[in-house]
Amino acid sequence: MLGELVAGATGGLVLIQDTVECEGRSLLKTFAAASAHRGESVHVFGFEIPEEEFRAGFDPDVTARLLYQDGFTDPLRWTGEAGAFRAEEFSALGVAGRLARGPAGPATVVLDSLSWLLLRQPLAAVCQTLERIPRAAACAGLRVTRILALLHGDLHPPGLVETLHSQARAVVGVGPAPEGVGSRGDVPRLASMLQRKGTWKVLKKEEYYTVLAGFTPKALGEPAGSMPQDEDAEPPSAADPTANLTFNLRLSDTERQARDGLLLPFHFTAQKKSSLLEASANAGKIFYEPDAADDLDEEDPDDDLDV
Repeated sequence: MLGELVAGATGGLVLIQDTVECEGRSLLKTFAAASAHRGESVHVFGFEIPEEEFRAGFDPDVTARLLYQDGFTDPLRWTGEAGAFRAEEFSALGVAGRLARGPAGPATVVLDSLSWLLLRQPLAAVCQTLERIPRAAACAGLRVTRILALLHGDLHPPGLVETLHSQARAVVGVGPAPEGVGSRGDVPRLASMLQRKGTWKVLKKEEYYTVLAGFTPKALGEPAGSMPQDEDAEPPSAADPTANLTFNLRLSDTERQARDGLLLPFHFTAQKKSSLLEASANAGKIFYEPDAADDLDEEDPDDDLDV
């Protein structure tokens, strides 16, 4: 699964989340190198390390496709460094303007790191910018295939991290691997991956990996008992809330049949409905049949009145 993510199987926002215990920049550079190998231009918005340090270790063909937007040297414009990228410039239009300076064709945006921006801009503003970057680039005639962002998870509260997870198409958490994983000379890491496919389907998986020279990933297997988890599957059945009551809320078959056969006083049968709704052929006429006590005089019908 990690190999598919690195190869570009998932577009949109991809978060690489690390901690102070285990760095994730090498994995971020692995994703960037894969984008360059696919022929995309890679726009790196760097805030935490200088350009020379970020470019170190890449193959020459990858380096040729890197366009570094320097937010590290002079982020506050104190020295007036030409071409410096400031934190307040991080907006959809600001990023699209920087992308327009590069070559035409598909592009990958790399944020190193998103945590640096979150410490200087509100979460809502950062989330809106991440959502609008592809559309702003499209208006400028550019195509952003995906956004790679490094997030230092232990610098932020859990609610903020969960908000970013909900916006991302894929999240790769980097952690240490136990002893005995990999061969001699490897620096094994554990990748805890979450990938969204379609509207609701979410896949989770864990893999061991290491990064070789040139930032090429190498799979080292999976933790024992690790199986891909599909969160779109049926949830386990909930406990029955009526199981331990002192009274019965359920009906037996006999009681259910008796209930279904009961005619309520306000219930109209089909025969009664038809008789009430049937149009009468003699509508508008009144028929009166006198009884034995009636004393009718056809010549004086009001004879019984005391007038």
